[in-house]
Amino acid sequence: MQTKARSFNSVFNSYLIYVGVALASAGVALYTPLIVSETGKAFSGTWAASILFGLNLGRVIGSHLGSRYPGLANHPFAVTGNILLEGIALYCMAYLQQAWALALFALLAGLGSGLSFPGLKNYLLKLKELDQASLFSRLAFAIRMGLVLGYLIAGWVPNHSLKIVFLIVLISFIAYAIFMLYAMRAIARHETDSNAALAMQQLTENTTTSEDRAMTGQTPPVSLPTLFFVSNAVFWCFAVQPMIGFSLHIPKYTPEIPVSTPFWLAALVIIFFQIPVSKRAVRTLEHFRFLQIGYACLFVSFVLMVVAGNHGVAVIASAILLSFGQVFYGPSFDVLIARHANQSSEDTGKLMSQQIFYQSMGTMIGSLAGGVLFDLAQTLHMPSLNWLLLSAGSLWMMILSKNKIPNLYRRA
Repeated sequence: MQTKARSFNSVFNSYLIYVGVALASAGVALYTPLIVSETGKAFSGTWAASILFGLNLGRVIGSHLGSRYPGLANHPFAVTGNILLEGIALYCMAYLQQAWALALFALLAGLGSGLSFPGLKNYLLKLKELDQASLFSRLAFAIRMGLVLGYLIAGWVPNHSLKIVFLIVLISFIAYAIFMLYAMRAIARHETDSNAALAMQQLTENTTTSEDRAMTGQTPPVSLPTLFFVSNAVFWCFAVQPMIGFSLHIPKYTPEIPVSTPFWLAALVIIFFQIPVSKRAVRTLEHFRFLQIGYACLFVSFVLMVVAGNHGVAVIASAILLSFGQVFYGPSFDVLIARHANQSSEDTGKLMSQQIFYQSMGTMIGSLAGGVLFDLAQTLHMPSLNWLLLSAGSLWMMILSKNKIPNLYRRA
């Protein structure tokens, strides 16, 4: 009876976190296109891009601080405070008139996001009764559901009503903070109650493992190599570029389809396929295979743009393949990080902060590179150059993910 009650509490608390994340994602989807559009009209495209750059730079800084100082990212009140920092910084943007000020407060919002998200993943992983792959696939599902909700709400908001937009954003982040605080405190209490039994079990396992290693001459697990995290940054660098590339490519080459089509498709594909696909990976070997499939999807997506980028159907198919790449890759990489933490003495929160740091680095660089590569292709009168470079890079990473990247993980 006690086990069933604990399992029920774990599920309930996980869904509290998912709902909170969905609300926050809806807020992000609501304000991002509107503030970027308004800033582009009032100032320039460069200043509009600086808002997204500042947001991702803040996430990089926040996740770096979280990996160096876990207390800033892992305590329930710290996570809650960081969520509120993001919400308040975003709300202030409704009252700012200068582009540099918008970029500065986007940096502050990103700082709160970079500090809070690793803590969120850390507390999800404390729900030991639940499968790790399911935890991360449902988290990705919640994020995409929130994005779709945010896009729908954005269509109902009156034009130029940024104060209404950011008020809704603030409310969504307050609700997110409340849900997270309740769930984290409940998870912490359950963790304390079960510490004694877990400590005895871990002591036995660690003793056996140490004896086995001593007999076989193996060394204890070491930290994951930086190159393993860099591979994650490279994936997200490649995966985010088409979101910029599509926005620039569609009006020029395939005006027959709406610019928003790739964004809707990306969200819907992940919503429908994330959980069913993630359930198919159980063993560590299968998760590595999913990493390779993720890169393979990117490769085929980019090749399709090279050979048929002037056709709307090809752009839509490319967007679908891009989404499947994220479906296969994202949760599996998270699971591999979590399993390494379980098998070693490394702090889970610190590892998650490192993962967010490199992912944010990839997103930040990819966002800028997407525009630069498109401009380069236009300057050289080679419309497919950006897609060709992306396909070559993803093919190389697909080859590396067959042996090189798994070997980096296994040596840790």
